[in-house]
Amino acid sequence: MESYKTFELTHHQIDTIVFKTLEETRDNLFRDLGANNNVFVWGDPEADNIEIQKYLDALDLVIDWYRIPE
Repeated sequence: MESYKTFELTHHQIDTIVFKTLEETRDNLFRDLGANNNVFVWGDPEADNIEIQKYLDALDLVIDWYRIPE
């Protein structure tokens, strides 16, 4: 039988992980903006960019919530 190790994280550590992950997601979407990568809408770069921007705006809001003051 396998044994699993567990560890505890503080709220601050969890917020930092979530924040970094959201930031990385935002950076990836930002690179897709205007790159014609067909992220959300295939074959319509303008519509795709509109959708990407919606997600970027939403991510900005969530990132602000998790931002940890340095």
